[in-house]
Amino acid sequence: MESIINFEEILDLVGSPENRLKRYRACVNEFDRLQYDDPFIKQIRLEIIHLEEQVKKLQPI
Repeated sequence: MESIINFEEILDLVGSPENRLKRYRACVNEFDRLQYDDPFIKQIRLEIIHLEEQVKKLQPI
């Protein structure tokens, strides 16, 4: 059975940018520990950069 919502959309709907950033970092840390890398992990790394910029903009000066 195919989902009508993809994994990326699910993660975008769950939590604040800060929480998503924590989840993504935890995922990448685990994949690093396992010495595993693929295109999906690279996509997560790019999303981390995007979320870090987004969180910086949200933080009060």
